[in-house]
Amino acid sequence: MGVNRGKDFENVIKKAFKVHSDVSIDRLHDQTTGYVGSSNICDFIVYKRPNQYYIECKSTGGKSLPLTRITKNQFEGLLAKSKIPGVIAGVIVWFIDLDRTYFVPITYIDVLKKEGIKSINPKNDYYDILGTDCWKFPIEGKKQRVFFRYDMTKFFKEMEKYYLL
Repeated sequence: MGVNRGKDFENVIKKAFKVHSDVSIDRLHDQTTGYVGSSNICDFIVYKRPNQYYIECKSTGGKSLPLTRITKNQFEGLLAKSKIPGVIAGVIVWFIDLDRTYFVPITYIDVLKKEGIKSINPKNDYYDILGTDCWKFPIEGKKQRVFFRYDMTKFFKEMEKYYLL
């Protein structure tokens, strides 16, 4: 059986959130039945007062993430959730070759898609499209052999600061 880095990455992210005693995390298991309407919009629902997070995890071996890797169901579902006050929805992307991990809000992905951008590259600033260079939020961690041991403390602080309540 081959190594599934994507699933392993999801487990690493789950473990990073579970370290916090004041965080609730629910893993939404992937639907393998293929029934219409039975697919999930994300991998995790996370709650840390005062925000709820809908998070999809993606890993990519390249230097960019093709936006086609985010399914229509995921994109539309996350975008709908992001319109609710107190909800932050987006994608945590591990750029394997760059040894970097970022959280990208779905609202920024929406703008990029509308502008015809086909993939996101963490080296681009997209300032001319988004009007801000703060479109990605680093998820900091200590590199282990393959994966990182992430510390989500700064992530939560950044989200609370950026998404002023």
